[in-house]
Amino acid sequence: MAGLLSRVPEGRKKLLLEVLRSHYEDELADAETAARAAEGLPYPELRAVLRRIAARERRHAELLAERIRALGGTPPPPPEVKRGATWEELLAALESEKADRIAYIEEAYGLGDPETKRLFERIKEEEEQNYRELLEVLSKLDPYAEGA
Repeated sequence: MAGLLSRVPEGRKKLLLEVLRSHYEDELADAETAARAAEGLPYPELRAVLRRIAARERRHAELLAERIRALGGTPPPPPEVKRGATWEELLAALESEKADRIAYIEEAYGLGDPETKRLFERIKEEEEQNYRELLEVLSKLDPYAEGA
């Protein structure tokens, strides 16, 4: 493994680490948003969906942190997030999931690192699942209801 990493040019490694750290922070923020939203909902079935999304997002962050460390970097500290998630924040999370799917696939092919490509392709598939499930949750929520 060290031999492969030594073949990654320093400039490319710096770019990889920058992209990985950005995704790491985004995944942690998305996980926290989904978890906070789940706690505020009075609907057990929707809470369960949001908790699954939060767990997948946390797993994505763990995988990204592993790749950052494999490249000799250090994951950034978790981003600060506020308590409670509103319907508008869930809507913003839906848009973030849509953008993430596109970014992961574009970067998978554009960064020129086979291992990161495989990781990004895997995460992209799960981001699609998150997008579908989040869309379903939002379609069942009244944006003006208590706890939404």
